[in-house]
Amino acid sequence: MNKLTWGDSGLRNGADNLVLDSQQIIVTHTDQLPLLRFYESTRTVALGAYEDKDFAVRSAYCQTNSLPIIRRLTGGGTSYLYPKQISWTLTLPVQHLNIERWLDIICMAVCNGLSVSGQENVYFNAPNDIYANGKKLGSVYVGVLDNVLVANGTLFRSLDINTMLHALRIPKEKLTPAGIHTATHRFTTLPHLSDAGLFQLKKSLAQAIALACNLPTITQIQWIDNTHQTYVCGHYNLPEYAHESTYSGFISTSGGVLHGRIAFDTDLRISSLRLNGNVYIRPHNLFRKIESVLRGASESEITHRMDNLFYENQWELFRFTPHHIKVLIRRLFEQHEIAVKLSIAPSSASSVMIHDPEGTMDALDIAAKADALLVPYCAKPAWCKWRHKDGCSQCGKCDVGEAYKVARQQGLNVTTVKNFEHLEIVLKTLKKRGTKSYLGMCCNNFYIKREYAFRAANMPALLLDIAGANCYDLLQEQSAYSGEFSAESSIDLGVAEKVIRLARRKPVL
Repeated sequence: MNKLTWGDSGLRNGADNLVLDSQQIIVTHTDQLPLLRFYESTRTVALGAYEDKDFAVRSAYCQTNSLPIIRRLTGGGTSYLYPKQISWTLTLPVQHLNIERWLDIICMAVCNGLSVSGQENVYFNAPNDIYANGKKLGSVYVGVLDNVLVANGTLFRSLDINTMLHALRIPKEKLTPAGIHTATHRFTTLPHLSDAGLFQLKKSLAQAIALACNLPTITQIQWIDNTHQTYVCGHYNLPEYAHESTYSGFISTSGGVLHGRIAFDTDLRISSLRLNGNVYIRPHNLFRKIESVLRGASESEITHRMDNLFYENQWELFRFTPHHIKVLIRRLFEQHEIAVKLSIAPSSASSVMIHDPEGTMDALDIAAKADALLVPYCAKPAWCKWRHKDGCSQCGKCDVGEAYKVARQQGLNVTTVKNFEHLEIVLKTLKKRGTKSYLGMCCNNFYIKREYAFRAANMPALLLDIAGANCYDLLQEQSAYSGEFSAESSIDLGVAEKVIRLARRKPVL
């Protein structure tokens, strides 16, 4: 293989850097030339190649603050780019493709390059983060287009945590059970570097990447400004669907969160389907192929069509399987069943999150077998003396009280969850007493971030997404998890009552 050619294209806007990425792929594919380009970006939100923009970013904030949103050619989650980051794109002709292997190779190479440059205690935190002294220093993202491995990476020289937290909708950093540190404490930066020191660091990174990729030598070039060329290959643009006429849902996997939107014709066949996720897949257009092959399919035809597609194509899903996609699509069909059963709109049915660790139970059956309802304290009024207590006087002055009333009429045990630790205790208690399934309320952000706790309880559940002021939109997760969140979330009482009445418990006399 040719030696690795590297250079620096300087500071440009996000769209120009995306064009350069595309041109870099073309050169690597045509000339079999490995290329590594360092650059800086003006303030830009960079979606992963397959992400759902509505779920990943706060578009209104980005628009108000003149933050452009682009879509990377690599998978994974959304990143926030800004000046004083070391950003880079690697394009490499490869014959043997394995996403996990290449993530490991490149992340370890970056760590080695940093170590050679004097950065201490650097390590790779799977699947794609670079850490130094226990704090996040950067990330790596990969993709495959036209037998070209594409890798994007960033290393922090400064931090702009405030903008990042406002622009990105889903909190990305993991929180420990011991407590939540502020986001600033979870990140670190490179030490201050002179121009000469910065050049030497980039050279060390290039050498480490070349060595890891079995490239004999490196050579430096001056990157030519050719961003006037506008061709962008493999861009994963997707049409927007009207929320009121489609069903939407998601499932969490070890490889990321899969999202789906679906619309049906009058015969309950798929008229449109959209798949997204902060995931890594190969080939680049795999989701589009699935969407195409399932168009016009009934629920019973999904498995056969998908099995044929995966049999006839080479593919790779990083830490999730075709089964997860089938489960997601089945959940979208179930949301239609819920909408018909309860006479509610598709948007209301889409607020019902189906938690089923095994992926085998029907949503209506989960509801029918439920014997408990869990209510978050943040849905109670701030003035209520019961807000931080497990109970409710049913005074009639809030929707939570009405939900308590209906649940008790259905014979359900109702618990107000006071904080995250209390949730874990409640779930263990339900499991110990033999609960088959339960109903609950929480925002989808909380569920995604803490899905492991629900999964550990190993009980199916229907969870109603709460709206209004939630801790994630207000950036107050720390207060919420410890039970000190002061704002008020809200529940859709009409939908909640109908879901609760699905439970077939013996009414309390």
